Amino acid sequence: MKNALFLSIFIIVPVIVVAIYWRRREEVFEGEVVDKDVVENVNNTMPMDSRPGLHFGGPSGFSGTTHTYVVKVKTLAGKTITWQVSEGKYEIIKIGDRVSKPKGTTDLQILSSAAAPASATPPSDTPAQPPAAIIN
Repeated sequence: MKNALFLSIFIIVPVIVVAIYWRRREEVFEGEVVDKDVVENVNNTMPMDSRPGLHFGGPSGFSGTTHTYVVKVKTLAGKTITWQVSEGKYEIIKIGDRVSKPKGTTDLQILSSAAAPASATPPSDTPAQPPAAIIN
């Protein structure tokens, strides 16, 4: 029984993680960013008992919040892909940007940036006129 547990934890799980990572590196696509999202993960692993030591999920009493940054890309093939990015890349990428994910990397590259949104009133070269004086 101990051998099966050892086999599953120390051999099979890392193989699965590496396979998922490798598949993600091999994926290739190009498209337009259609949505962005920040997923908040609340980690509350307070133990249900008072036994000392480590518990599944981290050290006893560990809690906190982590964030996962994702963008949704509509590919040229019409498929929508949700892709996890770093916080810095999330801040740079805008909805409407054209991005690509080349083979051999897990990072998105920005091909062209979306146009800045049009303002409600265009700027004018002439200064605003002061209100007319009231004459009695």
